[in-house]
Amino acid sequence: MKAAQVVSALSAALGTKFQKYELRPCEVGVRKKWTVEEIWAEVPREAIPEAVAVLKSLGPLHISIISGHDAGEEIELLYHLAVGFGTEGGEVMVTLRTRVPKNDPAVPSICGILPGAETTEREKIEFLGVDFPGIPRKDHVFLPDDLPVHPWRRDEPELEQYLHRMVEWEKGDERERSGSA
Repeated sequence: MKAAQVVSALSAALGTKFQKYELRPCEVGVRKKWTVEEIWAEVPREAIPEAVAVLKSLGPLHISIISGHDAGEEIELLYHLAVGFGTEGGEVMVTLRTRVPKNDPAVPSICGILPGAETTEREKIEFLGVDFPGIPRKDHVFLPDDLPVHPWRRDEPELEQYLHRMVEWEKGDERERSGSA
């Protein structure tokens, strides 16, 4: 599998929804090094399931994780996938980027296409408050189900009341502020 084949398939299937992409060379290997191309592409949220289905049609598809962060007025999600996972011809790493507004943080679930995405979608529900219509289960994986805040959101006004643990380096900063250092 070559990156150009993946780009061609996504472009043909998604048309203008395949907004922009970049091929990034990446050196891999320890003893024997070689260069592979990674694809970074932007697609609108409504096109995520279609893009994932296209990638799955090209060969074995593996989802590593959906990473996400608070990007101000939006939440950015990055779907990290490997097309041709475990095949002799090699795999192509693909990252699909989408942004959702904080006042409507929803992306259609891809669990119907890749059941292994459930845990990472559920993580984004609890930590960022993103909804995934179509996900089989929405209960929390890491945090209590009744926690009313999303810890990775910068705009959570009540977050501090739920922080009960400081790490050692934070305690040092606290001592400096109080003048006891």
